[in-house]
Amino acid sequence: MGDRKHSSVEEIPSFKEDFPSLPIDSSILNTLIEDAQDWAHANGLVMRSSENKSSSDSCIHAPFSLLPAPFPASLYRQALQVQDATARLYHRIAYDTQWLLNAHENVIKTDEFTRNLCDILKKVTDEGLAQRKTLVIQRSDYMSHKDPFTSEYTLKQVEVNNIASSMGAHAERVSSLHRRVLSLLGMEEGRIKAAIPHNKPVIMIARALFLAWNNSSLSLSRKEFGRPNGVILVIVEDVNQNQIDQRHIEYELTEQGVNPALIKRITLTQCHESVKLDSDRHLILDESTVSVVYFRAGYSPDHYHSHKEWDARLTIERSDAIKAPWIGLQVANTKKVQQVLAEDGQLELFISNFAEAASVRQTFAGLWALDGNDPVAEKIIKHAQAKPEGYVLKPQLEGGGGNFYGDEVCDKLLHATAEERSAYILMEKLRPLVVQSYLVRAHNSTQLAESVSELGIYGYAFGNDIDPPVVATGGHLLRTKGKLVLEGGVAVGASVIDSPFLYEYRGE
Repeated sequence: MGDRKHSSVEEIPSFKEDFPSLPIDSSILNTLIEDAQDWAHANGLVMRSSENKSSSDSCIHAPFSLLPAPFPASLYRQALQVQDATARLYHRIAYDTQWLLNAHENVIKTDEFTRNLCDILKKVTDEGLAQRKTLVIQRSDYMSHKDPFTSEYTLKQVEVNNIASSMGAHAERVSSLHRRVLSLLGMEEGRIKAAIPHNKPVIMIARALFLAWNNSSLSLSRKEFGRPNGVILVIVEDVNQNQIDQRHIEYELTEQGVNPALIKRITLTQCHESVKLDSDRHLILDESTVSVVYFRAGYSPDHYHSHKEWDARLTIERSDAIKAPWIGLQVANTKKVQQVLAEDGQLELFISNFAEAASVRQTFAGLWALDGNDPVAEKIIKHAQAKPEGYVLKPQLEGGGGNFYGDEVCDKLLHATAEERSAYILMEKLRPLVVQSYLVRAHNSTQLAESVSELGIYGYAFGNDIDPPVVATGGHLLRTKGKLVLEGGVAVGASVIDSPFLYEYRGE
């Protein structure tokens, strides 16, 4: 389909020399799109349709970019190098209950959801943790930000996700799809291998869950035929359009030795009816004992319809099951924690190694508190009202959506009380690298469009509050959206799944 000739040397490509010429001829483009859509269905790059989110009998391909997105190789390497430190950081923060409660002191005055999370954290800490081992399966999200003063691209953190880090299965499939597309366009295999990095987050996530399952209190004391027999309880949403992405992790767990009958999927509402504690604080699901609780829900107020879901969450947190994540890690996952860590000296409370702390801090964007009548807060509020295009106003919500941009920033800051403002943070609006992409969505025409991308790096930390945790980094996700689209989640329909085309940035 193409006749481009390249050397077989596996060196990082040059964007101008190696990336396919755009636009692609329409006849070639249509053939590539049809091939890619067929490949997606044949290889599990699918999700439930918007019209039938509660059933898998009607699926569409997940939204994807036809070509990988150019991304500076040096920034990709930097994101990989800092991930283990980031996982260790949040593992440590989660055990410092007083620091977390102090950080959210003003937030919880008007943010009921965060207040409920903090209440559970305080209750289980005061009672004494029945299980001190914890697991965080994390995805740290970044953009390649063009510095307004130097015009150089730098890596800046958008957010860190400690709960329900999704899209790993889809991400690795899109990487494979892009290798195929580039091959069809005539790129030599060595160049493709250098440009599209290895990407296997599902194996890493499953290994993390297997590690927790194999090291739970139940698994160490009661084994059947030499293997643990505790349940892995997956907490899911009531309706889940992206269920198939999650299923790939379950299937990999069975490949690693977990009996599929031991993996149970239920909602928080169902937990209220089916889950209880015994006298030893074991978590009992029906007649089975739970070793690990893997939260793929519980990060949004929408998942807690009444006190029943909150009661179920407290029951889980009081148990000796290993949680992924436990409540301390979820409270550490707020935008407020992200902002407080950016303050002088706060990050260094948890990372004593100067070089490691500096490597993490280097990725921080501008972040500001809006607490009370603080003079610094008042000054930044006035600047944001005068130049709102330079800021994003963020609540504590996860899962995409809820942010304020442009004139919305002015309006919210103008009409919110001092207490209400404390539930938000202000973040510098990043200026990401703009590239051209073909964004392929089911039942939509595909056009070449200017787009921007966000890179997520997967990793985990497993351990207790005394010994250094076991950490690992493995796999990535690139989400790409139109240049003018403000929100960024795939689940909310803003972005498509992509993969990075690594190149050495030389000011192109």
